[in-house]
Amino acid sequence: MDRRVDLRPAEHEAPPEHCGRPGVPGSSGRSGLPGLSGEAPGEAYAVSAEFYDLLHARAYHRHALALAAPAAAARLGIVEVGAGTGLVTGVLIGASNVPVHAVEPSPAMRTVLLSRLHPPVGGSAGERVTVHACSALDLSLDGPADLAVCLRLVPCLPPVERRALWRVLAGLLVPGGLLFLDRPPSGVPAQPVRRGLGQVRLGLDTYHGLLTQCAEDGRIRYDYSYLVCRQGRVLRQARESFLLWPLPRRELGRELAAAGLILEDDLTADVLRARRGA
Repeated sequence: MDRRVDLRPAEHEAPPEHCGRPGVPGSSGRSGLPGLSGEAPGEAYAVSAEFYDLLHARAYHRHALALAAPAAAARLGIVEVGAGTGLVTGVLIGASNVPVHAVEPSPAMRTVLLSRLHPPVGGSAGERVTVHACSALDLSLDGPADLAVCLRLVPCLPPVERRALWRVLAGLLVPGGLLFLDRPPSGVPAQPVRRGLGQVRLGLDTYHGLLTQCAEDGRIRYDYSYLVCRQGRVLRQARESFLLWPLPRRELGRELAAAGLILEDDLTADVLRARRGA
């Protein structure tokens, strides 16, 4: 008997865009810590990577377009922390003429990233990109950078790691260098929030995604559910859960300032801008 599904969000549910990319379970996963589901180090995104470009690309596209101009203005180098599957990386490469360093520790996400970058995007432009299979906290560069991009990552870090990240980025950037990050959630939801991630048709199959957010011990639990359906029948389903830490803007500003980064006017409604001091 066919099991028919409807993953459309209820009419009263708002479609928040914060951290559309799943965070790393239990901690960043970018420093090798296990996650909610007991993943071994490096296994974060093992479930979500398959569905990522299909169901999460739209939110990334908006951010990528906003970052094209800052990338074009870069004169030394660009660091993208949490490059994921490369949805923003390609824009950073195409808009710039400087070396681009894409940092992605998750093997599952990095597999898609490398497939996207080779053959080289834009011909010789691919010669300027280097993929770093390490945590941002372990990153070491040979040359300077004047632009850093950090999307869909900051809320996924425990506070100690988050503050360490600011220090690392401040050390990588030259004085006056810019950091762009998406706006983190300022608090936990008062009640569970559900929203659909859309659906994509490939041949006979339709891919669905659903996100449920709820408060858990002062953090936000993100539960992602993915379904693959054929003519209304569920062929398979997968789930992955993550924990995020809320971060009000004032606290974010204090943390950045302590690391030598000054929070400036927003680039867009969703993307924040900070500058390394002299």
